[in-house]
Amino acid sequence: MCSSLLLLALAAVAVPAVGILTGRWRLLPILSASMAPGIPAGSLVLVTPSSPQRIRVGDVVVYKIPIADHRLIAHRVVAVLARGRRPLIETKGDANARLDPWHARLQGEKAWLVRAEVPLLGYPALFAKRAWRFLLLAGAVFLLVAAAIRRIWSDSSHTEGAGGTHVAPRP
Repeated sequence: MCSSLLLLALAAVAVPAVGILTGRWRLLPILSASMAPGIPAGSLVLVTPSSPQRIRVGDVVVYKIPIADHRLIAHRVVAVLARGRRPLIETKGDANARLDPWHARLQGEKAWLVRAEVPLLGYPALFAKRAWRFLLLAGAVFLLVAAAIRRIWSDSSHTEGAGGTHVAPRP
C-alpha cells in the first residue's frame, strides 16, 4: 500500500515535469475570474502548443496582451481577423460583458491552447512558484547564521582559559 502511494506521488510529479521539460504542455495558474464559471479563479490549466494557423473561433488561447504590462491571459477567441503565420484575433473572457479592448497578434511558432483545468490547484502552484525564492533566501540566511554560530563557538573554545572552564593539557 505504501509503495503504491509512493509510485502515485512520483507519477504526479514526474508526468507534469516531463511534459513541461519536453515542451508538450505547460501548467498555468488562472488568477482572475474572467473565464468563470468554466475556468474559475484559482484554477490550474493545462495548455498545449498548436500551430497559430490552426486557431479557431471558440478556442481558449493563452497569449500576452498587446498593451500595458503584456501579462499572460487566457481568453476565448471570438473572431479570427487575419490568418497566416501570425494571426490577428479578437478575444473575450467568458464572464466579461464586452470583448477585450484590443486585437491580439499571436507571436512565435506556437499558440498555446487551454485543454483542461483543475479548480483550486492554481493557488498551490502559484505559491510553489514563488516559494522557491523564499526557501532559497531562508536557506542562505540559515547557512550564514550557522556559519556565524560555528565561528563563535570555535573562537570561544580557544579562549576558554580566560574566565571559563580550564581544561588541563594532556601529559
